[in-house]
Amino acid sequence: MNDQSENDQSEPSDLERADSPAAPAFDKAAARRRYRATMRGPFMRSLYVLLALVILAAWGLGIGAVFARDVERLPGHDLSVPPSRCVSCHTNPAARAPAMPHVAFPSCGFCHRQGPPNNE
Repeated sequence: MNDQSENDQSEPSDLERADSPAAPAFDKAAARRRYRATMRGPFMRSLYVLLALVILAAWGLGIGAVFARDVERLPGHDLSVPPSRCVSCHTNPAARAPAMPHVAFPSCGFCHRQGPPNNE
């Protein structure tokens, strides 16, 4: 009989179960660990490097655009001129055009200020 009373005491009653705090539904510490593991993983680190390269490239192009010459007043340098014509003229050593000190971009107006087409 003594064994039975010990068993009764070791098992909590229904009343005691209701009063005891329940396990949390959301484990904040585990979520924080998962988030840190994700953000410090190799995929996210590669995205951080890619982001840094994009920002540096944007700064470089912005600085290049600040120092680029304005060609809006030069004849034949308006927005209607295709970039391929600019490249062919500025890479031809026989032409009097100065050499192009950079790679060709999709548009000359990317860095150089160009005027509207002259319809004269």
